[in-house]
Amino acid sequence: MAKPLKNKQAFHSGLQAQRKQKKMRNPVSLSEEDDNEMPLFYWWRSAEEFNENGELKLNLSKLSNLTPRLKVLREMERLALIAPEGLDELRQKLFNYRSGDFYLPIGGISKEEMDIPPVIMILLVGFSGSGKSSLINLMYSVLGRSGLIPFAHTSGNSRNYTTTVMEEHNVLRSMRSGFCVYDSRSLDYNRMSDSLETMSRWLGDGVYHHQPCWITGDEALGTQDELKPLMESMSSSSSSRFRTRTVNCVIVVINIAEVYQALMNGDSKPLEATKELFSCPAIRKCNENPVLIMTHGDMMSTEERMEGRIKICEYLGVSETNGVYDIVCLSEHGILANGSDPVTAYALTEAVYRALMVSDRNHLPKRNIKDWVLLVVTWLMYALSCFFAVLAFLFSKLSRGFRFLGKMAERMDLSEKMNGSESEETNIKCSDAFSSVEGQVNDPKKSCTDCGTSKTPLWRGGPAGPKSLCNACGIRYRKKRRALLGLNKGRQEKEKKERRNNPNNKKLGVSIKLRLLELGREVFLDRSTTEKHRKLGEEEQAAVLLMALSCGSVYA
Repeated sequence: MAKPLKNKQAFHSGLQAQRKQKKMRNPVSLSEEDDNEMPLFYWWRSAEEFNENGELKLNLSKLSNLTPRLKVLREMERLALIAPEGLDELRQKLFNYRSGDFYLPIGGISKEEMDIPPVIMILLVGFSGSGKSSLINLMYSVLGRSGLIPFAHTSGNSRNYTTTVMEEHNVLRSMRSGFCVYDSRSLDYNRMSDSLETMSRWLGDGVYHHQPCWITGDEALGTQDELKPLMESMSSSSSSRFRTRTVNCVIVVINIAEVYQALMNGDSKPLEATKELFSCPAIRKCNENPVLIMTHGDMMSTEERMEGRIKICEYLGVSETNGVYDIVCLSEHGILANGSDPVTAYALTEAVYRALMVSDRNHLPKRNIKDWVLLVVTWLMYALSCFFAVLAFLFSKLSRGFRFLGKMAERMDLSEKMNGSESEETNIKCSDAFSSVEGQVNDPKKSCTDCGTSKTPLWRGGPAGPKSLCNACGIRYRKKRRALLGLNKGRQEKEKKERRNNPNNKKLGVSIKLRLLELGREVFLDRSTTEKHRKLGEEEQAAVLLMALSCGSVYA
């Protein structure tokens, strides 16, 4: 164990000598605060795996024996080893970066054939109090060397403030910058569906500078009325002149102290909401695993900080060291972590560098003539399918209407035929009755075998045969015969009751009676005109009335 310790001490002594030489060559550098600068603080070296001198007690050369905790410690040691010398180099790469510089030819397509935007856009998303605006200010301090000047308004200790409009930040403060960073409105743990829908809209449609950050559901909750004056005042200069930028990469920012504290208290809602956001399909479409930045770790102990990082990464299903960065926006002295914390500064620079590499890897090829023709044909086929679908719907409605009208017409024809057949039968019966009445009234040869009269409205059957009795004698003979025989009395009474109780028979009898009366009136009017207005005799009138009464009794 003595040999690794000696190598470590030799490395630190050599590192201090290199820093002194670099200060002499480049007086304006990250380590500009020479002897008066505050001592560096490496928070992870207070863990039990380190001794009093800040050196590891374990050998990390065997990768098979590494636990998630040791992997995190090794990653932090890597950052501490590279940060003092590698920050300026990495920052210079970002300063010279142009859109598409990190693209590698894939699939036989050159860089000129790719659809690369002029400026790569990185979007910061997170929940309320996650520290997105503080992270923007730290980027200005580390990458743009703006010192302690804040460029983004932070919420501080107030939870009521939130970013109301999209803000584009040129964190390099350069006219030739190849990327920009957008600060978005904080999301809500209790409105995940609305937040994810808004997130999908931002990633699908793109965003522009000073775009109002409306979240779906603000109008229903009354939040829109509260934020509208503030948004109008801040977005007064927004117009179509600001270019809409497509989101190329997403950085998810979470408050590790808040998530871990809620998890320890039995509230898993922040952690579940973070997983929903991290696994959002719209975000995964931009990059498979977005960059994850954990903030506010300085509010936790070393053990809590390590355990919180491991649990969150395990729940999200990502590596503890690949694409995950623990960044403190403010140092332990309450100022921006710049020269006093080179590990944080380098971690932030590396996170931006990784986001740009991921963005340049996900560019799509440009559309050629074949692609445009295929797109036009697809849209035409879609329009035709919609047109024919509408036609099919209309014709189905029309066919149903025509079928309904046909059924109604058939029913009307059937009812007319039934009414016509009934009227024809009635007319035939009435005409036969009147013809028989005429023949019987005007026949002088016939006489009743009972009373001897030759004039009667109707001849009836008797003991001497059919039409041997007059009307009155025939009725008396029939009653006597029925009384003597006593047949069919119950049956006739039953049929009469059924006829009386049946409403259809009543209606039919009334209608036929009225038609018979009208027909009789017309027949006698015709006879009166043909016989030169001859008046009806008493016998004829009696016959007509008797016939009407008999018809009424039949169809009653």
